[in-house]
Amino acid sequence: MSKYKMNIMGKIALQDYSSIQDYMSIVNRDDDLTIIIDKNDDENIKIICNMLENKNFVISSSKVSDGNRHCIRAFKNID
Repeated sequence: MSKYKMNIMGKIALQDYSSIQDYMSIVNRDDDLTIIIDKNDDENIKIICNMLENKNFVISSSKVSDGNRHCIRAFKNID
């Protein structure tokens, strides 16, 4: 099992979602993925959670940590 971590700093722009999607594609079954978003932006958090679920990830936690940073932990359920 591998562990991947993505830190997203600043505001998420439309073109950033393509890079996020590409990063999700390298994660294999049972691998852990942690995404930390710099700003507590509910809309972007919801979009990223939907992207994860559409790519067969199970979100194990989604919470605010370190003030205004949001941490999403997920693992890929199937290939």
